[in-house]
Formats: sequence, C-alpha cells, structure tokens
Amino acid sequence: MHSPIVVLKFGSSVLENHEAIPAAVLEIYREIRRGRRVVAVVSAFGNRTDELLASARQLFDEPDPASLARLLETGEAESAATLGMALDQAGVPARILDAGQIGLKTSEEILDAEPHEFDVVRVRQELLAVPVIVVPGFSGKLKSGAPALLGRGGSDLTALFLAHGLRATECRLLKDVDGLLQVRKDGSLDYGTRYATASYDECLRVGGPLIQPKAVEFAARHGLSFRIARCGSGGGTFAGPVESSFESIDPAPAPTTVVLGGLGTVGLGVFRWLQSLKSDFRVAGILVRDLTQPRPDDVPSHLLTDSVETLLEAHPELVIEVIGGTGKAADLVHQARAAGCRVVSANKQLLAIEPELLIETSFGHDRLLASASVGGSVPALELVGTLTQREEVVSVQGILNGTCNYILDRVNSGVEFPDALARAQDLGLAEADPHLDVSGLDCVYKLSLLATRAFKEEVTVDRIDCEGLDGITAERLQKASESDGELKLVATARRTSAGIVARVGLEILLPHHPLFGCEKEANRLVVETEGHRQVVIDGKGAGRWPTTVAVVGDVLQCRQAELKLGKILDSRRAKAS
Repeated sequence: MHSPIVVLKFGSSVLENHEAIPAAVLEIYREIRRGRRVVAVVSAFGNRTDELLASARQLFDEPDPASLARLLETGEAESAATLGMALDQAGVPARILDAGQIGLKTSEEILDAEPHEFDVVRVRQELLAVPVIVVPGFSGKLKSGAPALLGRGGSDLTALFLAHGLRATECRLLKDVDGLLQVRKDGSLDYGTRYATASYDECLRVGGPLIQPKAVEFAARHGLSFRIARCGSGGGTFAGPVESSFESIDPAPAPTTVVLGGLGTVGLGVFRWLQSLKSDFRVAGILVRDLTQPRPDDVPSHLLTDSVETLLEAHPELVIEVIGGTGKAADLVHQARAAGCRVVSANKQLLAIEPELLIETSFGHDRLLASASVGGSVPALELVGTLTQREEVVSVQGILNGTCNYILDRVNSGVEFPDALARAQDLGLAEADPHLDVSGLDCVYKLSLLATRAFKEEVTVDRIDCEGLDGITAERLQKASESDGELKLVATARRTSAGIVARVGLEILLPHHPLFGCEKEANRLVVETEGHRQVVIDGKGAGRWPTTVAVVGDVLQCRQAELKLGKILDSRRAKAS
C-alpha cells in the first residue's frame, strides 16, 4: 500500500533562524501522523542568501556565475542539514537528498535556470524506505554536473516541480502569513481579508514577493493546485485553476490554557516546546512530586505545585500527563476528565489497565489522546486507526520498546546483558529501575492499546502472554547467529478463528522478516490487512525528543479540535440569533 505524498516548502520567512526548526519538525510530523510521506523542500535561513550574495559582490566586481552558484547553494544545504538533524533527534526517519542525488537537471542558464527532469523512481524508492526526504531548494544541476540556480524564490518552483513529477496529493508553500492577502486599491495589504481561492493570474498579479512568478507559471502550464499557508494552519489560500474568492481572517484565537503533570526528561522537553509556541499555548501550572528539587532556570518556580487540586484551580482547557505510573498520574487524569478537560497522556500503563481509558484511547476519541504511549515518534495508534477505517486488520506485529531493542542490539553483537543495560541507562534510554522495560510489561501495555484499536474489541493485558529479556540464553543467541538472524523482543497480536491471540516475547528474526534490521532504540510496526497487504512504519521509540514530539503532536491536535469546535459553536449562535 503506497502512502500519499505531500510536498512541503519551508521558505526563508518561515525558517527565519535555527529557532524556527522545531515548527518545521512539527509540521512534518503532523503529516506523518496522517499517514503521508513528506518531501520537505527548504530555503536558506532568513537572509542567508542575501548575505552570501553581498559578501561575494563586496569581494568581486563581477563574481563568476558558476562559482557564485556554488556559494549560494550552501545556504540551502545548511538549512537542509539542520532540519535533517532535528528530525533525527525527534525520532523521525529522514534522508537529505541534494539535486545531484535526485537527478534534478536544469536548462543551461546558471543563475536563472528552469528545471527539466528529476529521477522520480529514485525519490519514490527513498520514500518507501523513510517517511521524509529533505531537499535543498533553489538549485539543480547542469549537464556537466555543476550547480545551477532556479532564480530568486526558486524553492517554490522546486516544490511544485517535484509535486508534479511525484503526483503528490498536496503541495503546500509555507510562509510567514496564512495565505495570500487582499490588496487594497492604494496598494496596501488588507490584513483582515485573504484570498480563500486564487487563480493563477491573481497569484501573478498580487503574489509579488510571496510566490515566485516562475513557480506560478509552471503550475499554470500543468494545471497544478497548491496551498499558501502558515505552519500549523488548516486554512490559507488554495491556488490553482479556480476563480478567485475572498474570506475574512478570524482574529487570532486566545492561547489554550495548559497545565503539565510531570517535569522529568519528557516533561521538561514538552514545557520548553510549549514555551516556543506561546501564541498558541499558555502554561498555567506544573505538577511535580518534590517541590524542593532544583529546577532549570527557565522553569518559573511560581508554576510549580505538588497538588493536583491546586494545579486544576488554573481552570485549564488541556491537561498533559507525563508523570507515568498509576498513583498521582491517575489522580490527575481522572480529576481532569471529571472537570471536562481534554487530556494528553504518554502513560501506556495507566491507559491499558483501566478499561474505560483503554476503550477511549483505542477508539480515538479527541478528549483523550495518547500517541506518545505507543512507539515514541512512530504514529502507531494513528496508523492502525486509519487502516481500520478502510479495511479489516488481520495482525499487528512490532518492535515496540526502544530500550529493549537497543540492549538486544548490543547483546547480539557480543556485549554482556548487564553492560548493555548500563550503557542504555547512561544514554538516557533506560530508567534507573528498568523493570517495566526489560520484563516485557511495557510492550504488553502498548500491545493492549494497539490491538484494541486494531480489532475493535478490548484486548486487556491479562490476555497477552509475556516473556522479557530474562529469556535471553547463550543457546538462543548462538542459534540466531548461525542462522544470520537476530534475537528481538517482538509484540504480536493476530485475529484467528479461535479469537485474538497476543504475545510479547523473544524471537529469532531472519533477514527476510519485515522487522529484521530494526536497530538501536528504533521501533517498527508491521500491520497486515485482510488483503494480505503489509504497511510498515518505523522511528525512534525511546529518549526525550521522540516522546516529546509525539506529545506535542497530540497537543496541537487538541488545539485544532478546540478551535474547530469553537467555530461550530459560533456558527450555531450566529444562526440562532
């Protein structure tokens, strides 16, 4: 089953500096959660291209065009590499492919070239291996292999050119404004009105610095549609073979009031990410176990409390629970739900052992979101939920614990188990008390959530057989080595004629198995449907940032749901009046 492809173009106004990278990561992750593959085309950071051009002209009266092209393309190379590293840290598998690697050939005009072709097969093959490809925009290759630039704003053209060749589901040009604004008669911009739809001619007439004219002309020649929007937006301007129309821009909605339960490794990551999104979220309180423990300087002490009741006195719209366990975490979740708050949780243990929470999590209700509870940055619950809407799922099988996978990788290579565990703890992949991971229970909780969603019936933890890493033996390791296989902790749930069979345990995987080769702290999920089709996704499943990005992804989804609900209620009130 081939996933839809979306092309996202991140312009210099979006990638203003390195601090803007997290917003790009979240935009990409939002598409992955929707089951899409992403081609991310990037411009240089902020004014980097202008700076490089100015430095060249300061040194040389007439810079050699070929050398200038090589200099200017380094701006996009820098932003592509930075985004690639950020995606890796967030646990999102990605590859950076430059113009030479994707075979992007151009006409011979070195500084204002036209794209002619690229290797569509190569790009599609790469997107089967990883969910994200990052492409530096603005440049291609001459016949000689030397770089050629696509002109000012050329990343727009690169994005549309790739979208056309790949037959992408959508091409979105991400800017610092949410769409193409109406232009008044005096030439000023009307910040209260945007184009809901814009024809090619209108884009050329008023697009100005926002959209490269060559890109619009290319789209017009090929009948391509595209969207101009801001990161995180569900709207913007739809441009293409359409008549132009206008719509009012709603005033910026008030930030969502959020409280956070837990300030450990993940909690601190979530807090800092929310602080970078202050226009959308206001953190009103943080629940901690010990008020006397030293905290980082960027965490205001007045936000801290050790009381669930005090925390909820802030009247939050959204509660984020990353405490873990079933004590104070359970109190927070239950009281928050009783108060009518939306809840985001990464607590697979709590969600799996309480029937009401298991059902609500597994059936995808937007009052309780828990993407981070299974798979870290791997959108496992989302994938299974999407597939069940189309057809019946026969089985789910995966490597669902990044800590155990890292330990087993080292054990398979000859490292003794205690040393492998100690190294995982040093890297922050394993807790000081690793029992939940190494016993296999962590996988049991995750499999319970996955299987319940996949088969649309409760698969409680007591229905899942469990074997942990205590099942590692020299005989098993030798057998795996002799068969060119590897010993892995595998979680499997399958629908059979006798009912659902579910197990977590050690298995020897041979090279032909779809889970073979899942390395280090990665997770991988294989879902088989009734048509004997397999869908595979993977990514990092352990560590601060993979879990953090999954939590923040849920938080953003809650924000969008809240805003959508608000618009519906406003519309109903308007009709009633």
